[in-house]
Amino acid sequence: MTQRLEYLHEQKNCLRLTHQLLDQSNVAQLLQSMNAYLRESPVSYQCTMLVDDPVDGPLLYRQHQDEVQCISDEMLLNGPLRLIEATRAPLHLCADEYQQRYPALYSLTKAPAFCDALILPILNHRRLLGYCELRRADGHRFDSEDVACAELLSESLGVALEHLQARLSLGLEQHQLCEERDDFHVLVNVTNAVITERSVESLVEKIAHEIHVYFGICAVSVCLPDTDPSLLNLYNAFFTEPAQPQRSHLRITAANSICQRVLEHGEIELCELTADDPFARNETQLFQYWPAERHTLCLVPIKFAGQVLGVLKLARADAHCFQGSRLQLLAQIAERTAIAVDNARAYQEINRLKDNLMRENHYLSEQVESLSHQQFDEIIGSSHSIQAVLKQVELVASTDCSVLLLGETGTGKEVFARAIHRLSPRAHKRMVKMNCAAMPAGLLESDLFGHEKGAFTGASKDRQGRFEMAHHSSLFLDEVGDMPLELQPKLLRVLQEQEFERVGGNRLINVDVRLIAATNRNLQKMVVDKEFRSDLFYRLNVFPIRLPSLNERRDDIPLLTKFFVSRACQHMGRNIDSIPTRVLRRLQELEWPGNIRELQNVIERAVLLSSGHTLQLPPEIETADDSEASFFHVTASPLAAPKRNSDEDDEYQRIVSVLQETNGIVAGPRGAAHKLGLKRTTLLSRMKRLGIDKDAVLE
Repeated sequence: MTQRLEYLHEQKNCLRLTHQLLDQSNVAQLLQSMNAYLRESPVSYQCTMLVDDPVDGPLLYRQHQDEVQCISDEMLLNGPLRLIEATRAPLHLCADEYQQRYPALYSLTKAPAFCDALILPILNHRRLLGYCELRRADGHRFDSEDVACAELLSESLGVALEHLQARLSLGLEQHQLCEERDDFHVLVNVTNAVITERSVESLVEKIAHEIHVYFGICAVSVCLPDTDPSLLNLYNAFFTEPAQPQRSHLRITAANSICQRVLEHGEIELCELTADDPFARNETQLFQYWPAERHTLCLVPIKFAGQVLGVLKLARADAHCFQGSRLQLLAQIAERTAIAVDNARAYQEINRLKDNLMRENHYLSEQVESLSHQQFDEIIGSSHSIQAVLKQVELVASTDCSVLLLGETGTGKEVFARAIHRLSPRAHKRMVKMNCAAMPAGLLESDLFGHEKGAFTGASKDRQGRFEMAHHSSLFLDEVGDMPLELQPKLLRVLQEQEFERVGGNRLINVDVRLIAATNRNLQKMVVDKEFRSDLFYRLNVFPIRLPSLNERRDDIPLLTKFFVSRACQHMGRNIDSIPTRVLRRLQELEWPGNIRELQNVIERAVLLSSGHTLQLPPEIETADDSEASFFHVTASPLAAPKRNSDEDDEYQRIVSVLQETNGIVAGPRGAAHKLGLKRTTLLSRMKRLGIDKDAVLE
């Protein structure tokens, strides 16, 4: 009965100890509670604990007086831990054996010295949590009853230690969940800030506010590349006061910026910056607001779709902000900032495209307005010569090769160019056209290739050229033979490489353009005379199409006459429903140096002069012979020509001839004034004196 009561008493004490141990909040308090219990026992023992932490490894807890020391050292692995782990049984050693086996641990012994040691595994559900070591200094050794009591104590320690580790693990998980919740909260705030912003300045201010509130970082900057590759845009938000940041926008040199390295390699970088560092020249405001010998900077790349768009630069923060999970969170904020930066760039690109679209619409409106009754809507004709040309058009239209339209002036080269474009796979986009002879040489390059803002006086903003407008479409260059020699290599490069640079720019622009060129000049002769580059001629002459003159297709004159009469009546409000056979015969008999354009002008004049419903030719054409009629078409003017003597008549004929040769161009190196050896003003005054109308000469 006495033994049973003693057993129950021991069990009650063990249960009380277990409850005490379960109330402790850490291992040090657990050890202190265990030693307090042992001091109340008949024989005072000193307890030491070794906890095998899965993260930090073995940790030895020893109590000296009221202080608990935690020792973490590799020597603990050479102690009894591995033996206890293998045997899962108590280890009983005297002081001499202990010193012999584990001299490093023995040297840690504090006075008073022990004489016997009992090392027991701390187990819970067969899992080894560590061991506890009991030492006695009364000169006796542990007997079997002492070992049995010690095993009960180790079991209580196992239950308490398992409970403590589970509670600490739950607390750590709860702390991590709270941090993640706060992290998600700041990420949501940053995301809400960035998705609504189109301006980089306001974007930086909002992101800087969130970073300052959550991390306590006082200096926040966003660095973005400039259109000039040698410069960077730096947007600063410095919180010298808690409420309102000091904002600024600077353009700094890329070579002297610490952000340039991050833009190049795209990795997070931490650096120390001093006032005398060469990179500090671009950080004058940072040292101005916070004078210090050294600043720690964190540079986080702003990436979107694998491309580095900029750098998030941070300073004036606690050191832990740039470590571990805090640094990862800053990288996530930089990712969201990248979305906003890309949105801002897209918005700027949309505005640029909008401006370009307005310019293109304006250009197309001008082109539509220029489509007067002097131009075709379709090709009229059934002669063998025109049918042969149409077969060539049909053959080449489906390809992307360059086409060179050759023929006299007025044969309808632009009409055939439009036909080639309409039959091509690029017909879904409007064909862009340009007359190389009508544009001054100084503006021709800008009009063809565009220019950058500030490229020359008057270039107030970026402008697209005709090649960019014709991307995925066709570009028709009329009178390509009049293109200046200095501009021809650049045109050749576009045709070969499908890339060019704007005037005043250094960025290569790739385009996909199908070129259709036209000229009434003999390019082969111009190549021999060094007036046209041979390599450009060979590039243009991939598929030449010669358009027949009107004299070669006289069978088409009746069809063309009916077409022109019908359209002229629509424009002039006339009603002519009869064309006499003699009129058609007379038109077929005449010479047409101006080709279809000349025929069109004659028909319009005839419609205007016809009083009834029957077409009547002008009297001078009805009565004149072929040479006189041809001369009339060339030189006739609404005003009567003044009387001239023989010298003036020779001068008149010479000026008219040169004007026809230069296609009506007066000024410039290819103009009539240059060929006649006169100043432009002198030639204009002589033309006025002799009654020469440039437009009438070209009709």
